[in-house]
Amino acid sequence: MSKKYRIGDYEFNTYEEYLAGQEDARKIDFITKEVDITDADVAVRLYTLIRNKEIVFRTQVGLSFSWYLTDVLAQNSQNLLKEKREREEQADKGKKLGAAGLCCILAAVLCLGYYGMDLWQEHLESREYERLQDMQNLTGHLIPGVEDAEEEAAVSDSGQDTEKKSSSKKKKTEEKAADEKINPADLTVLKKYKDLYKQNKDLAGWLSIEGTVINYPVMQTGKKNSDFYLHHDFAKKESDHGTLFLDARNDYVNRDTNLIIYGHNMRDGTMFGGLKSFMDKDYMEKHQEIVFDTIYEKARYRVVAVCLSKVNYQDDQVFRYYNFLNAASKEEFRAFLANIQQLTVFDQTIDISYGDELLTLSTCNSYVQDGRLFLIAKKE
Repeated sequence: MSKKYRIGDYEFNTYEEYLAGQEDARKIDFITKEVDITDADVAVRLYTLIRNKEIVFRTQVGLSFSWYLTDVLAQNSQNLLKEKREREEQADKGKKLGAAGLCCILAAVLCLGYYGMDLWQEHLESREYERLQDMQNLTGHLIPGVEDAEEEAAVSDSGQDTEKKSSSKKKKTEEKAADEKINPADLTVLKKYKDLYKQNKDLAGWLSIEGTVINYPVMQTGKKNSDFYLHHDFAKKESDHGTLFLDARNDYVNRDTNLIIYGHNMRDGTMFGGLKSFMDKDYMEKHQEIVFDTIYEKARYRVVAVCLSKVNYQDDQVFRYYNFLNAASKEEFRAFLANIQQLTVFDQTIDISYGDELLTLSTCNSYVQDGRLFLIAKKE
């Protein structure tokens, strides 16, 4: 039975959701100590900050606080209407109410409607988040990167066979038998991903970074529809958040040198919205371990570089990190490394060499037009 985590009356299914709930609770505690949220003006300012994503809540704890602010706004709007009615009763003529007063009432009603639409959207996003949590529970990702005993046992009859074949493949490559490729049909999907794979055959694997909200399925489509999951969720329904997806050109069975995963830089911190935190060196050093399982094989990676670049026009004669999938020679790899070294956020020497298996996480970044932020990790 999955472990449950609680904060007051709120129950969380996953450890990362529990941590997000704690963060929301700390924000709420700080706000309520600093300002009087029952004041209408304060409530309006707070809700505007939440609506504009300047204050971000990621769990039901924060959503409930947003609802409370709406109640404050609604109550004050009702008080406003009551005061207007009292003034009308005291006045000899109701017509003296004036256009300004009517506009105030109308503005209050419109604001509530606008806030209500925002909350409804947040509710829909919350439902999508809950569906994602269900998937995380289904795969056993209670804590990113921490494997349960049952899965470890399952490796012996499912994953181990895959790893042996992968190891065999590498040996054959070294023996100049690289033309013999592994057929995915000969492989067995890892036990923890079987149910999800049945739901959507585009599933390529699962990506998680412990201590962050990144804990998502990774999809892959054919080259003709390579960016499908940029605007669709796991169930193939339209979604502004999209879903993490592997570059359509990548082969994760007959392993390419560099696997590239793309995701939206969401303002609410979901998907790859949290990658910007890696531009803080202390944060990066505390969150270096990445787990990226393909549906056939488990693997861990270590972050070795945080870089900034941009998407370039096709006729520009420039280096494009997102076009590096394989190194055909040591010289080609060294050229890639030299270019990447120029794009690093930190003054460091990138610890990778020819023969390493790499993972790149790529998202948008607004430091320049068409800017990109990407992390490079090395397989351990």
